[in-house]
Amino acid sequence: MENYIVKLAGWKTIALLIFWLIIQPVVCSSDLDWPQFHMNPQHTGNASVNAPDAALLAWKSEAIGAQEGSSVSVAEEKVFVNCVSNLTCLDLRTGKLLWSTAFTPMDDICQAFGCSPAYHQGKVFLSSQDTLCLNASDGKVLWIFTPPTKRGALDGGPVISDGFVLVSDWDGHHYYCLDEVTGEELWNFTVEGNAQSTPAIDQGRVVFGSWEWGLGGKVYCVDLRDGSEIWNMTTKNSPCGSAAIWQNVTWVTTYNFEGDGEVMAISLEDGKLLWERTIQRTDCTPTLASGRLYVCGGADGFSDKVTYCFDASSGELLWNTSKEEEIGEWRCSPAYADGLLFVGKTDSKSSTYDTLCALNASTGDIVWSYPASGSAPAVAYGMVFSIGAGRVYAFGPGGSST
Repeated sequence: MENYIVKLAGWKTIALLIFWLIIQPVVCSSDLDWPQFHMNPQHTGNASVNAPDAALLAWKSEAIGAQEGSSVSVAEEKVFVNCVSNLTCLDLRTGKLLWSTAFTPMDDICQAFGCSPAYHQGKVFLSSQDTLCLNASDGKVLWIFTPPTKRGALDGGPVISDGFVLVSDWDGHHYYCLDEVTGEELWNFTVEGNAQSTPAIDQGRVVFGSWEWGLGGKVYCVDLRDGSEIWNMTTKNSPCGSAAIWQNVTWVTTYNFEGDGEVMAISLEDGKLLWERTIQRTDCTPTLASGRLYVCGGADGFSDKVTYCFDASSGELLWNTSKEEEIGEWRCSPAYADGLLFVGKTDSKSSTYDTLCALNASTGDIVWSYPASGSAPAVAYGMVFSIGAGRVYAFGPGGSST
């Protein structure tokens, strides 16, 4: 009997070891990934990985037409890129093209606005004229969802949570909830004005915005299961960007076509306004880290470009970059990792992203910068990825400063 127990204990140990070896790469990969727009369904923009402390360029892709204003997603040691009319997959370590799948793009006027890809469990999703679900390994199309309105998504990509995919149709005035496996429509929600954001999801609640030109807009919170409305809040300016959610609070920014915008802290529970601060007009999705909220704004030719840091609880301004530095822009959602805040700069004449900056997240001082890229950075595997001038740039270990 004693020998039997010893043998049984030994087999249990071996079985546990085999189980750990099987799941360990998956767990590590998940921890290292940046799988969706602004990192996760809550859009916190905060990565728990190391980040490069110097401007070391590991690689830059070929000129693949990567869409400015969008962010890449990173998973399976692959980088997924919206290239306006193609969803392109690059090797994370080398930038080598692995596959590219064509899709129907939005019209030309919409190509200045970026929808970011989203990855989940071996599949990658992207919204444009339609929403596509592809096999992440080879780019094969698994399903396509065409909104009943025949209107495509603008400045708002898919988000995945709990087996659901949330997408929008912009001037079709709807948000849609799809089955992740089949692409079947499960419910839809009609908004007043343009449905322009990537929905944020937390605790079974979905937050998204809508707006009408010059008429302000609304922020909505609905139930993830059935799309029933929980609350809505009217805003004086346009919540064109996407919300971020953390600790039962949702943060939303606004774009004002005539002047300054705002960043607002709103109770996720009941939609009550907790605090509001004036900032440069923006579509930026706030970033949350260590009790601080980071946001940037400003539009070339219309307003100064500035990056801000607020106390997330009180709204107290802790620091901001100067207008002379021109760090930040209305399309750029910053990314946080390892005590650094990554944010882009644009050329004031062309509005093309031409600089990536790493700021000290505590002080706002520039730690390093590189004269290329800058669009909505993503941080994964100890590397920073950003788009500029149709290319993807990767910074990190093994890179060069020249």
